[in-house]
Amino acid sequence: MLNIEVLHALKGVFISSEHVSGEEFKQVATSFLLRHRNIQALKWIPKVNSLARPSIESSQLKSHEDFEFTEKGSDESLVTAKTRSTHFPVVYLEPFSGNENALGFDFASDPALLRVLNNARDLGSSMASAGIKVVQASEQNSIYVFLPVYDGEPSTLLKRQERLLGFVAGIFRVADMFDSAIKRTWVQGIYYTLEDITNDKHQSLYSHLSSDVSATLHQSNSEIVYQRPLTRFSGRQWQIHAMPSEGYIAERRTEFPYLIALFGILGSLVLAIYVFFIMRHSHMVNMQVLERTRDLNLAKKKLEALSMTDSLTRIGNRRFFDNAFEREWQLAIRNKTRLALLMIDIDNFKSYNDTYGHLAGDECLVEVAQAIAEALHRPSDVVARYGGEEFVVILPHTRDCLSPAQRCCENVAALNIAHSNSTTRPYVTVSVGVTSIIPTESDDMVKFAAIADMALYKAKENGRNQVFVDAEAIIPKAL
Repeated sequence: MLNIEVLHALKGVFISSEHVSGEEFKQVATSFLLRHRNIQALKWIPKVNSLARPSIESSQLKSHEDFEFTEKGSDESLVTAKTRSTHFPVVYLEPFSGNENALGFDFASDPALLRVLNNARDLGSSMASAGIKVVQASEQNSIYVFLPVYDGEPSTLLKRQERLLGFVAGIFRVADMFDSAIKRTWVQGIYYTLEDITNDKHQSLYSHLSSDVSATLHQSNSEIVYQRPLTRFSGRQWQIHAMPSEGYIAERRTEFPYLIALFGILGSLVLAIYVFFIMRHSHMVNMQVLERTRDLNLAKKKLEALSMTDSLTRIGNRRFFDNAFEREWQLAIRNKTRLALLMIDIDNFKSYNDTYGHLAGDECLVEVAQAIAEALHRPSDVVARYGGEEFVVILPHTRDCLSPAQRCCENVAALNIAHSNSTTRPYVTVSVGVTSIIPTESDDMVKFAAIADMALYKAKENGRNQVFVDAEAIIPKAL
């Protein structure tokens, strides 16, 4: 339903150019809006520190009179934004007409939206907000979707925080995009409601039911009520409820049972024959459905496996790691068990690529990935390619996180892959950062990953080709 590819295309404009002017943004954004009617607006939201604020406001005054950073006051009216260490103002906006008040709004002033921005920044992927009411969309709900833009392609949490340039954002009308999806199904006479159930907080996003019918849909235990969660997207989990109208049922109700009643005098033989053929037909249909369902499930599993596998090294990819990390984190909280995280980086890998070429670099990545995987002895241990030359290992329910880390270093060194320009050894080596925790509900998995990232930095700072286990002295930067 969501046209997230529009945000990726808009992101490409900022990545491919050192400076994107307001006129260039307008031309590109307008062309997208004409093709995608369910997008209410597109925005560019740069990261601006407090020292750069005056120059940004001054430059924008040339094209927009009275431009300034704004925020909502206690009475919901717009006021001048307070000074913050970092601002996220709306600098470019299309369409401008009807959205004038949004220009200059500082997203750092809204705690809920700032959390969404920070999650998008830290994860390097699109993140959506909860449903919001905007004046231009009348009474229907809309959602923000933010996509981070970086300087280069940072592969670690700290690098993503340091190299963030800003966000491209879209406001999507929930009712418009949902109605267009329903029309494509050619189903009439079905009542629908859509709700956001992220974090078990139920928020109604869309419904074309009256309040009494909506209550019946949610309270009814009838098999005729359909309820299903949709595929999770951009950090949000939506759920659909559906119930056929009385007219829908009446149109599809056959008169055949009444005819049977009228001709019942013909005897139970006719009825028995009828039931026999119906049951036989039903059995055949059920068998076909089961066979097709089995084929679809098999195809789905194959596609899911491909989407979770790094195409080069054939181990888990970043998406696989994100899912496994969240799952193991929740299990560790529930079972009160220790969880360890290993961040692994190939030493001087850029120099290796420059010396031996990228094809040799790819072969090196494949061999290192296999060596790391062979260092793990338990089926529950997880290894994935984190990005570039960096790998990550999750050790659930562990008492010893140092030995696997040392085996990773030893296995890679044992490959004896020549690296003449390495500053550590004449062969390829790795550095490993290690941290562990028995997490509770109050702990933050993003900060936990940041500690492992900093431990890796310490291993490199201390000379590379070694393991560094986090100590209490290692404290992550404020996120």
